[in-house]
Amino acid sequence: MAEYVIVDNLTKKGKIGISYLAFEKLVNDAIMNVPGITKSSRQLKKDQRFRLNRPIKINIKNGVVNVWVAIEIDAKTNEKEVTTRLEKEIHLALNETTEQVPIDIKIKVEKAK
Repeated sequence: MAEYVIVDNLTKKGKIGISYLAFEKLVNDAIMNVPGITKSSRQLKKDQRFRLNRPIKINIKNGVVNVWVAIEIDAKTNEKEVTTRLEKEIHLALNETTEQVPIDIKIKVEKAK
Protein backbone atom coordinates (compact mmCIF):
# COMPACT_ATOMS: atom_id res chain seq x y z
CA MET A 1 0.00 0.00 0.00
CA ALA A 2 1.26 3.47 -0.86
CA GLU A 3 2.33 5.88 1.83
CA TYR A 4 0.69 9.27 1.95
CA VAL A 5 1.30 12.56 3.67
CA ILE A 6 -1.95 14.14 4.81
CA VAL A 7 -2.02 17.88 4.15
CA ASP A 8 -4.57 20.07 5.92
CA ASN A 9 -6.23 22.57 3.64
CA LEU A 10 -5.53 26.04 4.98
CA THR A 11 -8.99 27.24 3.92
CA LYS A 12 -10.59 24.63 6.23
CA LYS A 13 -12.30 22.79 3.38
CA GLY A 14 -10.72 19.42 4.01
CA LYS A 15 -7.55 17.40 3.76
CA ILE A 16 -5.62 15.84 0.91
CA GLY A 17 -3.31 12.82 0.83
CA ILE A 18 -0.22 13.01 -1.39
CA SER A 19 1.66 9.80 -2.22
CA TYR A 20 5.40 9.39 -2.39
CA LEU A 21 5.09 8.84 -6.17
CA ALA A 22 3.62 12.33 -6.54
CA PHE A 23 6.48 13.77 -4.50
CA GLU A 24 8.95 11.87 -6.68
CA LYS A 25 7.46 13.40 -9.83
CA LEU A 26 7.51 16.91 -8.33
CA VAL A 27 11.18 16.53 -7.33
CA ASN A 28 12.12 15.13 -10.73
CA ASP A 29 10.42 18.04 -12.52
CA ALA A 30 12.10 20.55 -10.19
CA ILE A 31 15.53 19.09 -10.89
CA MET A 32 14.94 19.15 -14.63
CA ASN A 33 14.20 22.90 -14.35
CA VAL A 34 17.78 23.57 -13.27
CA PRO A 35 19.92 24.49 -16.29
CA GLY A 36 22.82 22.25 -17.21
CA ILE A 37 21.45 18.89 -16.04
CA THR A 38 20.94 15.73 -18.03
CA LYS A 39 19.17 12.57 -17.04
CA SER A 40 19.97 10.12 -19.78
CA SER A 41 23.55 10.18 -20.98
CA ARG A 42 26.29 8.34 -19.12
CA GLN A 43 28.89 10.99 -19.91
CA LEU A 44 28.60 14.70 -19.21
CA LYS A 45 28.45 16.67 -22.43
CA LYS A 46 30.09 20.00 -23.11
CA ASP A 47 27.12 22.17 -22.03
CA GLN A 48 26.13 20.03 -19.04
CA ARG A 49 27.47 20.73 -15.58
CA PHE A 50 25.82 17.78 -13.83
CA ARG A 51 23.48 14.85 -14.33
CA LEU A 52 21.03 12.87 -12.27
CA ASN A 53 23.11 9.84 -11.35
CA ARG A 54 20.46 7.56 -9.82
CA PRO A 55 16.71 7.55 -9.40
CA ILE A 56 15.29 9.94 -6.83
CA LYS A 57 14.34 8.26 -3.56
CA ILE A 58 11.42 9.48 -1.50
CA ASN A 59 10.67 8.21 1.98
CA ILE A 60 7.82 9.46 4.15
CA LYS A 61 8.32 8.99 7.86
CA ASN A 62 6.37 10.63 10.69
CA GLY A 63 4.85 13.15 8.27
CA VAL A 64 8.24 14.30 6.97
CA VAL A 65 9.09 13.84 3.31
CA ASN A 66 12.72 12.70 3.01
CA VAL A 67 14.16 13.40 -0.43
CA TRP A 68 17.41 11.74 -1.54
CA VAL A 69 19.04 12.72 -4.82
CA ALA A 70 22.39 11.61 -6.28
CA ILE A 71 24.01 13.76 -8.94
CA GLU A 72 27.27 13.60 -10.83
CA ILE A 73 28.99 16.90 -11.51
CA ASP A 74 31.78 17.99 -13.79
CA ALA A 75 35.09 18.44 -11.98
CA LYS A 76 35.10 22.17 -12.83
CA THR A 77 31.62 22.77 -11.41
CA ASN A 78 31.14 24.40 -8.00
CA GLU A 79 29.61 21.66 -5.84
CA LYS A 80 28.14 23.98 -3.22
CA GLU A 81 26.48 26.21 -5.82
CA VAL A 82 24.83 23.23 -7.55
CA THR A 83 23.55 21.64 -4.34
CA THR A 84 22.20 24.96 -3.05
CA ARG A 85 20.40 25.58 -6.35
CA LEU A 86 18.91 22.08 -6.37
CA GLU A 87 17.76 22.33 -2.73
CA LYS A 88 16.07 25.68 -3.43
CA GLU A 89 14.35 24.34 -6.55
CA ILE A 90 13.10 21.21 -4.74
CA HIS A 91 11.88 23.20 -1.73
CA LEU A 92 10.09 25.67 -4.01
CA ALA A 93 8.33 22.93 -5.98
CA LEU A 94 7.18 21.03 -2.90
CA ASN A 95 6.17 24.12 -0.92
CA GLU A 96 4.13 25.50 -3.82
CA THR A 97 2.28 22.21 -4.11
CA THR A 98 1.74 21.25 -0.48
CA GLU A 99 2.11 24.57 1.39
CA GLN A 100 3.16 22.97 4.67
CA VAL A 101 4.71 19.52 4.42
CA PRO A 102 8.04 19.24 6.30
CA ILE A 103 10.82 18.33 3.88
CA ASP A 104 14.32 16.96 4.47
CA ILE A 105 16.56 17.06 1.39
CA LYS A 106 19.83 15.17 1.03
CA ILE A 107 21.93 15.53 -2.13
CA LYS A 108 24.82 13.16 -2.77
CA VAL A 109 27.41 14.61 -5.14
CA GLU A 110 29.84 12.50 -7.11
CA LYS A 111 32.59 13.93 -9.32
CA ALA A 112 32.68 12.92 -12.96
CA LYS A 113 35.73 10.99 -14.06
